[in-house]
Amino acid sequence: MKKAKFIKTNKKISAKVFNLKFDEVIWVNGNKLVRDKIEHNGVASIVPILHKKFVILLKQYRYGVDKVLLEVPAGTIDKGENPLKCAKRELIEETGYHGKNWKSLGSFFPSPAYNSCVIYCYSTKIYKKTATSLDPDEVLETKILSFKEVEKLMKNGKIQDMKTFISLQKFIKNY
Repeated sequence: MKKAKFIKTNKKISAKVFNLKFDEVIWVNGNKLVRDKIEHNGVASIVPILHKKFVILLKQYRYGVDKVLLEVPAGTIDKGENPLKCAKRELIEETGYHGKNWKSLGSFFPSPAYNSCVIYCYSTKIYKKTATSLDPDEVLETKILSFKEVEKLMKNGKIQDMKTFISLQKFIKNY
């Protein structure tokens, strides 16, 4: 199958963590059209394991859906930053926990129709706790749950954040 052929960007809006572009393209079927595209540096998500039987999750309010969600620690990859370096940084910033024996759980595209974002998933074993270093908009509540509690939450539809569900699912499958 063919790929679209880029012609030009008609408009670009720059935001804090992404850019929104309106690109003129020759589509895969030969038609000329405008595609909306979110350019995003990507996200690193972490499944932090404590004492070989607990997972550290975070409760936080998400404005986009106007809900408080239970999530794995995660964050936006800075421009030029390696995804694993981002994961290590975000874990410490959001939880104060430090990990060792980092393992990649793979990556995925959350919304590839209009978004360039890739989510890189990792697991790590926690070995020490220090202070958090939260961003001004981060209000987080740490939850330490057993593997069984996490699996029950997933089974009962209580994990609604996609990156969290997939990261936990990948971890459970490979544990």
